[in-house]
Amino acid sequence: MTDDKLHILIVDDEPLARRRIKSLCDRMKDIDRITVASGGQEALDMMVEDPPEIVLLDIDMPDITGMDVAKRCQDLENAPEIIFTTAHSRYAVAAFRFDATDYLLKPVKEDLLKEALGRVLQKRERGVSHLGQPADHRLWVQDGNGAVQIRSADIGWISADRDYMRLCLPGHNYLVHESMGSLLKRLPDGMFMRVHRSTAVRRDFVRDIRRKGRRKFIVLGDETELTIGPSHLKDVMAAFAD
Repeated sequence: MTDDKLHILIVDDEPLARRRIKSLCDRMKDIDRITVASGGQEALDMMVEDPPEIVLLDIDMPDITGMDVAKRCQDLENAPEIIFTTAHSRYAVAAFRFDATDYLLKPVKEDLLKEALGRVLQKRERGVSHLGQPADHRLWVQDGNGAVQIRSADIGWISADRDYMRLCLPGHNYLVHESMGSLLKRLPDGMFMRVHRSTAVRRDFVRDIRRKGRRKFIVLGDETELTIGPSHLKDVMAAFAD
């Protein structure tokens, strides 16, 4: 898109919350147009007729929840960026499975909203849509009682831990309650490769492939050694043949 102005759709069943968020948006210079919806179904109908670039989306609504709206947005031809606006932190991890741009707690703060809108503008300048997978693609993960945002490119490897996936970064790791297949689909295409049924590695973090007896393993940039599964050996060797 060449136009750097944004059409914002505010979705909230509480009139006071709608007015507050609209008041904040009115102060943002990059917003061209603001529309409002008082419920999930109304918002979906409006998106079909007049697609916005961004949806500021409440979660707790009586007709259709914000989660359901976000899920149905993924099927739209012009899928908008989603910024959740809610009074509850407990939905954060589930919300970011929809690749939301941000998750803002009410009362929404002007500086945080401005930062979130700025990230959308940066994507538009690079020509990357909501469904794109840029190099600085990010994930939201649970950390203690809150949620934090991490860069996918900072993940060294992923390992299965019972019903969770452990995302291993320098000096820290995070657990995500999701299958390996589902998680890899949300990560940038080609950035990670499965080397075992329970392990995936970031391709550019692989330093060497070695053998010790009958065991073949990958050595990562931080000296971590990960066994290559027999069923993945052919693909791994072909991927790093050069």
